[in-house]
Amino acid sequence: MNATIGALLTGRSLLMAAGFGLVAGAVILGAALMAGTPRATLGGDIVPPAAPAPPAAPQRYILAEGSTATGVAGQLEALGVIRSATQFNVLASLLGLQNRLASGSYTLTPGASIASIIDQLTVGEAVPTVRVTFPEGLRIEEMAAIAEAAGFGTADEFVVAVAAADLPPGLAADLPEDVGREGYLFPDTYILPLGSTAADLVALMFETMRQRFSATLREAAAARGLTVHDTLTLASIIEREIVLASERPIVAGVFFNRLAAGDRLGADATVQYAIAADPDSVAEFGWWKPGAEITVADLEHPSPYNTRLHPGLPPGPIASPGLAAIEAVADPVETSYYYYVLDACAGDDSHAFAIAFAQHQANIERSAACP
Repeated sequence: MNATIGALLTGRSLLMAAGFGLVAGAVILGAALMAGTPRATLGGDIVPPAAPAPPAAPQRYILAEGSTATGVAGQLEALGVIRSATQFNVLASLLGLQNRLASGSYTLTPGASIASIIDQLTVGEAVPTVRVTFPEGLRIEEMAAIAEAAGFGTADEFVVAVAAADLPPGLAADLPEDVGREGYLFPDTYILPLGSTAADLVALMFETMRQRFSATLREAAAARGLTVHDTLTLASIIEREIVLASERPIVAGVFFNRLAAGDRLGADATVQYAIAADPDSVAEFGWWKPGAEITVADLEHPSPYNTRLHPGLPPGPIASPGLAAIEAVADPVETSYYYYVLDACAGDDSHAFAIAFAQHQANIERSAACP
């Protein structure tokens, strides 16, 4: 039981029984001068409807670390768990809990009182938990090693769990039969009960991708002619190619220009992914061979993932993209740029962009001359 809720309302049962009756008066007093009526401030749902709503399926919700009460309220309203984000914010503020929401995975019941939802999000189960963090831009094998180190079984068990798990609706429809699940595991920090298996973790990572790669983003990508699989594929390349967040939408625009022309993307990150199929290369250089070590033979590696050789998108993602890379694909910058190269002179991971090939060659030469 959350000590704050207990102290303010003398027990969880009182909070649940009273619903909004106890707080409505306080809200009316505070809102009457500002908005005229409590309905104007809290919406029309202070008193539940007389007829019970049809039962709704429980919703899994991932409360990310560092989330604000306002952000959580908006997400819960969008998911249909609550009907009023404003009510959530007001009640959380009255209880002094707006900064005490606990990150983690929750199963929430749509239609439950907002008081009970807040209670659930601020009162964790008294069981040991394990935390694991996956950075953006990793391959499944790299994630497997992190999962093993965190205590979710062996790396092999993680890889098997990825292949065996069902993708959530919204992600599965566009997955080609002959392509694995690379790129579908959302990189984030996860908190699960101690003793959770690799399969538990994988299921949560797939579900988090469904939530973060939202229906709105999927619709925006579809408006550009991209499937879910296409979007994750392009986002994964941007994730590996570009460090600066401000450049990701620009590079997305460059890639769209090349795709429209039926040209090659020419991304070195896809070469790195392709040559990692060679165990000897992985043993010597790791999963991502450094750019300085890439040879002419590597650039000519006959893999369908090698966008230096083949036009269009590769068969699938090369890594797990984060939300910023996905958003860059769904909402790219409309640009005339067709080329980009790392600007070694700047020394800040930025790139020099060009419209014409001659300008691109000049950028390459200038960058090569810098120490």
